[in-house]
Amino acid sequence: MEKKWWHKTVGYQIYPKSFQDTNGDGIGDLKGVIRHLDKIEKLGANVIWLCPVFASPMVDNGYDISDYMDIDPSFGTMEDMKELIAEAKKRGIRILMDLVVNHSSDRHAWFQAALKDPFGKYGKYYVFREGKDGKEPNNWRSIFGGSAWEKVPGYDNLYYLHIFTKEQPDLNWENPKLREEIYEMILKWMDLGLGGFRLDAISHLKKNYQYTNLPPDGPDEYNMAFEYFNNVDGLADILCEMKERTFAPTDALTIGEYDHMGPEDVEDVIGENGSFSSVFDFCHTLDNVRNPKWGNTVALFDDYRDQLFAAQKIVDGRGMLCNFLENHDKPRSIDRFLMPEDQNLYSEKMLPVTNFFLPGIVFLYQGQEIGMRDDPKQSIQGFVDKPTFAIYDRLIAEGKTDAEALEQINRESREHSRTPMQWDASAEAGFTTGTPWFPVNKNYTELNYEAEEKDPDSLLWFYRKMVAVRRREDLEETFLYGTLIPEYETVSGVLAYRRKDEKNNILILTTSLADGITLPFTDTIEEVLLNNYDTCEAGEETIRLQPYQCLVLKVKE
Repeated sequence: MEKKWWHKTVGYQIYPKSFQDTNGDGIGDLKGVIRHLDKIEKLGANVIWLCPVFASPMVDNGYDISDYMDIDPSFGTMEDMKELIAEAKKRGIRILMDLVVNHSSDRHAWFQAALKDPFGKYGKYYVFREGKDGKEPNNWRSIFGGSAWEKVPGYDNLYYLHIFTKEQPDLNWENPKLREEIYEMILKWMDLGLGGFRLDAISHLKKNYQYTNLPPDGPDEYNMAFEYFNNVDGLADILCEMKERTFAPTDALTIGEYDHMGPEDVEDVIGENGSFSSVFDFCHTLDNVRNPKWGNTVALFDDYRDQLFAAQKIVDGRGMLCNFLENHDKPRSIDRFLMPEDQNLYSEKMLPVTNFFLPGIVFLYQGQEIGMRDDPKQSIQGFVDKPTFAIYDRLIAEGKTDAEALEQINRESREHSRTPMQWDASAEAGFTTGTPWFPVNKNYTELNYEAEEKDPDSLLWFYRKMVAVRRREDLEETFLYGTLIPEYETVSGVLAYRRKDEKNNILILTTSLADGITLPFTDTIEEVLLNNYDTCEAGEETIRLQPYQCLVLKVKE
């Protein structure tokens, strides 16, 4: 594998709206990110991924972009963005922006022009089709619920496609003029000093425009039709062109939100000449210990282990996955992976070690390093995300009671990850001097960054140690390029693996067992690199893992 600068990525994802408000309007901003760059540097991160800060009506929290070359006033100005890039660079940190090019906002100048003339130049930037038999062109369902087609105002039988909300019309990637506009925009941002992009919904760019109706898969008579707009044949050609025109010449780090990568896809997607630098390993994103499918920590932990190793086997050293536990679209990892009775400082330190040293790059999410938690609501009105209400309506239509629908949303909602960052125990957790756009989790008086900074045994300090081990000069290449060897694969409650090359032999051991476990062990320990306990109980033939223990051990060859 040819070595690249981005192979050393330890990333930190920021949801700017909830990170730090500096002007009292209750919304986080770019100056707030700048304020905390020293903390991110101290954590050991060298890449920041910013969720969208482009101009937007905020129907989908910035994933509906109305101007790709401007910053939304709620976040600041282009000068603020340039300052952020420059200040991050001083600290050895590169900035990734969140590029959303499957669709634009319906307020974008292109779409406004398209509505005036759906058959003209800008009409061809989007997907307009005539309806059939007095209905939509077909019965595709939007990912957020309802029809994926919206009637065009002023026309009796003309619709536009939106696989997300109706305010997010899909761009027509079959149009070379549209593609040229996007490429020009990407290059302008790279010229400003960006490190690259996270590519949102990128597997949806290519559609299969067969307009036959599909058998309904729900009471709304629609069909999700995912196979018609996800990883469709021909997508690789589009992605390859985008890379060759923009990302390759600028040496950009690109991370794709790309689903269902099979063994046959790896070379085209993340291989030496693949479309992206990396893609997120989504293998575990449906895992939730509160789902009746699991119901206990160990059962989930065993499935999670098998999923991680299966994903790595698919890649098989031909590229680098992006490993993560949290992002802006999932509940908090402690509540997702650990039952309440299993939640303690030992298990909370153990959890991130499970995938942090696997082959690939890694990303942490804001607040993960201090153990921020879900914030269940007492009623559906406690949520603010439009898709949340769409999911609630769907669950009610499927026959669930209000209590049942609310329970599922509280278990699965992405809004848990979007509560404001908990900086200290002052009013509104130090996030804002005003009224926050979304309520701060009430646990902030005990769980906050300032309190953990003062406690060397805190989760925050442990995350710093974990990152430091991965980035240690004499170990880093082993973690980047060394062989992955799963260990103790059939032992329930244990997730373990070895990273090995000609320089180092490193064993990672974690357990989700409340009583711990004794394992056969014949290695000779040279150095305990990381431990969430004060002791390592290793003998000549066995090693004792204490309850929820994690160990990273450098052992002799």
